[in-house]
Amino acid sequence: MRTAPSARRVDRVAAMGAAVALAGCTLLPFAEFRVNRIASGTAQPLGAAGVAGFALLALAAVALALAFAPPGRIRSLSMLLAGAALLAMTPWTLGEAAVRLQVGADSIARVSVGAGGWLAFVGGAIVWFAGSRGTSPGVRLFAALAVLAALVMSVSAGGVGQLSLAREYGGQAERFWTLVRQHFVLSGSGLGLGALIGIPLGVAASRNRAVRDATLAVVGVIQTVPSLALLGLLVAPLSAAGFRGIGATPAIIALTLYALLPIVRNTYVGLDGVSPAALDAGRGMGMSPMQLLLRVEAPLALPLVLEGLRAAAVMVIGIAAVTAFVGAGGLGILVFQGWGQQADDLTLLGAVPMVMLAVAADVSIRALAAVAVSPGIREVHQ
Repeated sequence: MRTAPSARRVDRVAAMGAAVALAGCTLLPFAEFRVNRIASGTAQPLGAAGVAGFALLALAAVALALAFAPPGRIRSLSMLLAGAALLAMTPWTLGEAAVRLQVGADSIARVSVGAGGWLAFVGGAIVWFAGSRGTSPGVRLFAALAVLAALVMSVSAGGVGQLSLAREYGGQAERFWTLVRQHFVLSGSGLGLGALIGIPLGVAASRNRAVRDATLAVVGVIQTVPSLALLGLLVAPLSAAGFRGIGATPAIIALTLYALLPIVRNTYVGLDGVSPAALDAGRGMGMSPMQLLLRVEAPLALPLVLEGLRAAAVMVIGIAAVTAFVGAGGLGILVFQGWGQQADDLTLLGAVPMVMLAVAADVSIRALAAVAVSPGIREVHQ
């Protein structure tokens, strides 16, 4: 049964994003007012932000309408701008709500982002993504810079600085950046060592069946061990070898072990999937086994290898939070301190940057793949 032309014109991704933003604006608490940083909050609707709240609601409605507009570059550009406007307007609206709700309140009162506020931001990001698919990189960069400028303005001239999350940051800004740097070093070290070990293991697995069976079995078993248990299991052997059983050493070893499975598996699958005809052509040209690997197999397997690196990067950034339990540092310290103090915004101060690091890693490796992989090979893997 054929789909009606009108149904095919709908951008379902943009429609979903706009619907998410509308749901956040209308169905869920947009903000929460707390008498102090650890008290339970009282739900506040979008109307607490005044005119800014109604403007945000109108933007979400416009984004939904654009999803049903005729397809083309104009719709893509309009959706990109609508997504950018939602991303810029949501923090500003939250800041307006924070200023209004704290008028006449005690100095220890806090205003936190409600579930609706988070959904509005996520919906704007989805609309942005939908619009970016049909626009040029230059337009996307311009829109991103505009959003960044709006966010900076909302912090400097708006009320974003009055939000509880911003006040938590203001109280420990120097420590925050130290923890971000520690988290980045831990994750990067685990990913880098995982690549140095995992890619050669994947190559060896593609050459020898016994190595393949043993390697994939071992890295698969490691992946099933809970992170806290693995950190605990490393204490005794490290101490026996003369190393500290706590700190960065066991953390980096654990992250390296967790990174191995996606890297080894994708390297093996990528090399194993190379066409025998391509290998025969290389041999016919007189290539040695090493030349075949570097000039034929590696370029053809590169998309899957980079996909394994991307999956490993996102995973180790998340697991690195747990290494705070062994004194390795990182953003997990803020997360667990927030849980212990029942301070939700302190927990978010650690969790949100981890999400941003994971997204940045994902985007960066995807961009690397777009540059490093030839268009012809990329089309084969799509």
